[in-house]
Amino acid sequence: MKSKIVSALAVAVLATLPALASAGPVLIVNNALATSEPGTTSAVTNNLTALHVAAGNTVTVVSDLPASLAGYSQVWDVSFSNNAALTAADRSVYASYLAGGGGVFLMGENGSFASRNTSILTLIAELGGGSIGFNSCFDGVQTVRAPFNNPNPVSQVNFAASGCFDSTGTGEWITSRTDNSLGSGIAFGVGDLTAAPTGALTTILDVNFMMATFDQPDSQNLTRNLIRFVGDQVNPPRVPEPGMLALVGLALVGAAAGRRRKG
Repeated sequence: MKSKIVSALAVAVLATLPALASAGPVLIVNNALATSEPGTTSAVTNNLTALHVAAGNTVTVVSDLPASLAGYSQVWDVSFSNNAALTAADRSVYASYLAGGGGVFLMGENGSFASRNTSILTLIAELGGGSIGFNSCFDGVQTVRAPFNNPNPVSQVNFAASGCFDSTGTGEWITSRTDNSLGSGIAFGVGDLTAAPTGALTTILDVNFMMATFDQPDSQNLTRNLIRFVGDQVNPPRVPEPGMLALVGLALVGAAAGRRRKG
């Protein structure tokens, strides 16, 4: 009986270890006061907020990008309308924030939202992420590339009406066609952006996948994995306290001893 109790304790303690990673203050920018699709913006904001809270993050939601992003470890800009194209001032705010080690997600869309998409590509080029072009692919199924296919298992997503990037620049695909010729999501991890080597930037050219309405559970699992990726880039997982590790070790030894006695 004692070995069963200790073994259960080991499982309980190990289950708490993932909570040591990724948590931090998050700002969601959603253009709610000027969005061209209020229902879509509301659905994305509500779903993303819930997923961040579930991941242990604290969330603040604003309509417009503030002049300073101090105090936030991540910014999720889910604006997508053409009236939310990043201005030179916006790009400067994001460049400074990323250069300081922040994590940013930028939402883009299909070819009907060219102003927004072009401004994202301009920012990437300014950050040293390479010269990347846009393709009006309106792709459906794309493969989810590692590491974005875990820990919540997802092998592919079916975008409702996405745009595509024609290359990854200095980054890597989040999602792409089977032959990697085009893709709707790119990630730049720490070290990938020459003008912001300590920052992390992710972007996907489709808003619908984050609404918790389309292509479930795949698109929802992709969003969870994106949250984890950005969090781990800018808030690396902490090493568990020595006391916690000792407790886990003791519990596992006790469980092993119990199994030997049974044998």
